[in-house]
Amino acid sequence: MLFSRLSKNLRGSFNGCRWFLSVGDRNHHRLVSSRDYELSRNSIEQVMTSSIFSKGLPTLHSSRYHIHHQSSSLIEDELDPFSLVADELSLVSNKLRAMVVAEVPKLASAAEYFFKMGVEGKRFRPTVLLLMSTALNLPIPNASPPIELDDTLATDLRSRQQSIAEITEMIHVASLLHDDVLDDADTRRGIGSLNVVMGNKLSVLAGDFLLSRACVALASLKNTEVVSLLAKVVEHLVTGETMQMTTTSDQRCSMDYYMQKTYYKTASLISNSCKAIAILAGQTTEVAMLAFEYGKNLGLAFQLIDDVLDFTGTSASLGKGSLSDIRHGIVTAPMLFAMEEFPQLRAIVEEGFENPKNIDLTLEYLGKSLGIQRTRELAVKHANLAAAAIDSLPQNDDEEVKKSRRALIDLTQRVITRTK
Repeated sequence: MLFSRLSKNLRGSFNGCRWFLSVGDRNHHRLVSSRDYELSRNSIEQVMTSSIFSKGLPTLHSSRYHIHHQSSSLIEDELDPFSLVADELSLVSNKLRAMVVAEVPKLASAAEYFFKMGVEGKRFRPTVLLLMSTALNLPIPNASPPIELDDTLATDLRSRQQSIAEITEMIHVASLLHDDVLDDADTRRGIGSLNVVMGNKLSVLAGDFLLSRACVALASLKNTEVVSLLAKVVEHLVTGETMQMTTTSDQRCSMDYYMQKTYYKTASLISNSCKAIAILAGQTTEVAMLAFEYGKNLGLAFQLIDDVLDFTGTSASLGKGSLSDIRHGIVTAPMLFAMEEFPQLRAIVEEGFENPKNIDLTLEYLGKSLGIQRTRELAVKHANLAAAAIDSLPQNDDEEVKKSRRALIDLTQRVITRTK
């Protein structure tokens, strides 16, 4: 069963922050070294008992483990995840450019702004979904014997799964356009943000247009469960943004609230899209939940590292302004951890950051604290959970399936070690 397989992958202890993501043996691909200090168990337990984490996989919720992947299928040389699906990514990109064509020239220019060659971004989400499609290339269950797809059915399924990658990217870019308006951002992906180049009104309309195109593509799949999943994602995006804008003082300083908001704003899209890939493939609820857990924990790890990079990265490397969150009064994980060590920081946060001196004071406290380190540690925890979900999928001896699963695990490492 799902839970028994997962429990075999979760071993070890939180003590000394010994979290590793290994492929093949105990010392290969170690992400984070042992620390000489101990994490605050209360903070982590508070996160892990939030409403988000009360659902899904109970065996993942222990705050005392580390992961070592010892499966023989993962011992082979690592592969570049992006290279594995490079040809399909090009197809997806071309299809996206065709899908965002509009009759009104101004709207067309706005809608295609972040789909043009050179400013497409990392295409991280489509990469994850294409790899997940191959990783779940399993015999269709609930058949005796299990049904293997013929070439025609397999091609049709792959086309539908590619559509999920396209829909997900359109929803993602639409959310970026709307976020940039709300945040009054001036750069995105290393160029001027659309709201600066074309104005707030056209940016909002372009985001709405992308969502409408995503809805049309979603409806064409004719799968009500998938439609419901991705409709819920849009609701989560709006809910998360509203939570960020309308916090009380206690909510703003709550790790539980922060993680719930982060799930809505970042992790819901990739987790539910991964689940949609499994549903289209006709997989079991158990397999669909593993796909969901991979996406959820990868998304949370991604955002936690984003929060770190907002303090440690440069504007050039990030493609947007550094210290963006604090300048907009957004409290993220590094600051929340710092507040636990220095309670006096809360008074500064509550006063706000309109005064530059408060930003300087906050950065000073953050520099003295373990906030950055502890945020990285929490990100690794979620990366490990994502890797455990992939390692718990039903065994498959197909080489392409094994390559894609290794690549998905490799992505968890790339998320943690990225610098932009």
